[in-house]
Amino acid sequence: MSAARACAWFLALIALAGPAAAADTLHVGTPEPTAFIFATLDVGIDGGFFKKYDLDVERVDFGGGAKMHQAMTAGSLDLIVGTGSDLVFLMRGAPERAVAAYANDLQSLSFVVRPNEEIKTLADFKGKSVGVTTVASFTSWIARQMSIKQGWGPDGIKLVSLGAVSGLVAGLMAKNVDAIVGTSASGLVLEAEGRAVIVARAADVVPEFIADMIFASDPLMKDRPDQLRRFLRGWFDAVAFMKTHKAETIRLTQKATKLPDAIAAEVYDTEMPTFFDDGHFDRARLAVVKRSFVDLNLVTSLPPDDALITEAFLP
Repeated sequence: MSAARACAWFLALIALAGPAAAADTLHVGTPEPTAFIFATLDVGIDGGFFKKYDLDVERVDFGGGAKMHQAMTAGSLDLIVGTGSDLVFLMRGAPERAVAAYANDLQSLSFVVRPNEEIKTLADFKGKSVGVTTVASFTSWIARQMSIKQGWGPDGIKLVSLGAVSGLVAGLMAKNVDAIVGTSASGLVLEAEGRAVIVARAADVVPEFIADMIFASDPLMKDRPDQLRRFLRGWFDAVAFMKTHKAETIRLTQKATKLPDAIAAEVYDTEMPTFFDDGHFDRARLAVVKRSFVDLNLVTSLPPDDALITEAFLP
């Protein structure tokens, strides 16, 4: 075959093949822009773990769970990297399902107060105003669980919605609230600056729980199940990388957390061991999550597990 004919043959093959297929785009929401527990998305995106499965993942941050699930219901999101307490939105009819349990990071949230205040322990919170992200958020769920555990019922404290971490910190510093339930990372930064004190971690209030879940929209599960499976493969590939590459994980997650190196390392050491390897749901812990909604008077009856979760898309 002559060089000219070979070239013509090669060009014809390219023409028949057509343009390279574009990667599929997924819009993924998080309830908070700075928490390490949600920064796995950044590792997956910037580390190329989603690209490996021909996915373009776009992160969309919200100021709490309620607005995020409203966006899912409106069709603006395909997936949510959220919390176990978000299951209450499904019980109220949100068109989605939990498709993976990815961590049980109850160390990631803390009760934070200003220094030299009268609040020294959780027993001092009765009747106090506590800043949370939004109503029905994980932060509000933790705060009300604390009130129940202290024997005051779910309304023994006053909840004040302040939005994302920046709003929580601003509200605490301005003395608009007596305390906040915020990220432990932000609490550690404030402690280092002498501006706040961590009174307790969420793990001190709720030791058995599934704190962190991934939710998929009904349309994604029904119409694009392969994209969902590829996302979950990329996610757990990123988790496996994070567990064995501390320095690189800290570098990639600092895009979101913006933590100083020393505190970022402390957060990694505390929170990374709580990540799950495969996404399966512990049914006993799931039962704790579901029962909590009755305790908080958020629902009157509990649906079966299969109405809330599915493991059909896990790697």
